[in-house]
Amino acid sequence: MEQWQHYGEKVISGAKPFLGIILACINYILFPDQAYQTATMAVGITILLDIITKYIALSKQAGSYRNAVKTKVIWSKTLWEGTKIKLISYLVVAILAGLSYRVTMLTQVSVFLATVVYSVVFLREAQSILENLCDAGADLKWLLIWTKRKQEQILESEIQKGSDKIEQI
Repeated sequence: MEQWQHYGEKVISGAKPFLGIILACINYILFPDQAYQTATMAVGITILLDIITKYIALSKQAGSYRNAVKTKVIWSKTLWEGTKIKLISYLVVAILAGLSYRVTMLTQVSVFLATVVYSVVFLREAQSILENLCDAGADLKWLLIWTKRKQEQILESEIQKGSDKIEQI
């Protein structure tokens, strides 16, 4: 038994450097600048809020959380497939934004790209949260319309800024 304990301690202590290397690689790719970390956390929180508000909306439509679970509305495969695809897509976009910082020699271009990406993803998630709350019965359609307009304005202004920066270069 003592040999197994010794073996287990070696495995755990040996895994720490490996875990450290993995976390360092993730940090290197996803968070080349402090602004990326803050933006990723904001988007992550909005994703969690989107999932929570989706559960609230489905519960409200089914009459209660218990009814939604009984009828398998909440635990449906399509709900999780959509969520899984969204999470993977956002992770890939975050990796691409982080790698753009490492690839381009001009950090301004990559920071511009990340700003556009994280702003649009954040606003899209905010819209999804508002849609879920509207489905649950909240009177927030006015705010939903405003966020859609704001997203369009941000895209237009950031595209203009990006083309101006490229012309300067």
